[in-house]
Amino acid sequence: MRKLYVVLFLFSLIIFIGCASVQEGGKAAGKKAPYIVFTVPANGQTTVQRSGNFYVEIYFSAEMDPTTKDFFIMTARGRRVEGRFFWLNGHTLQFRPDAVLVPNTNYECRVTDGYTTFKERLRDIPYIWLFTTGP
Repeated sequence: MRKLYVVLFLFSLIIFIGCASVQEGGKAAGKKAPYIVFTVPANGQTTVQRSGNFYVEIYFSAEMDPTTKDFFIMTARGRRVEGRFFWLNGHTLQFRPDAVLVPNTNYECRVTDGYTTFKERLRDIPYIWLFTTGP
């Protein structure tokens, strides 16, 4: 019986020591990598206005590094849509196409893995969303 108690004691001690060890690695609790909060037009939106003051807008959860290049691509029918970028603030980027969009056409927008904040890379990359223009 005494041997059983000794074995149980040693087993309990090993379990206790194993559970009490310091854990390392991983990210701090509550710290999230920056991400895209929303886009305009929204993913799946249809009958999107194609002329006038049309723009694509991306709102980020953290202040982004505006000097990063070639991170956004907009395509239609396999062709890249050319345009200009404007920062409204550190969190919001607008892309304005150089030409009026084609009616009743599917467009794909993509944020690539090259885009960063001043210290971190975005998560959920590439980020892709689609919309369709109206008549």
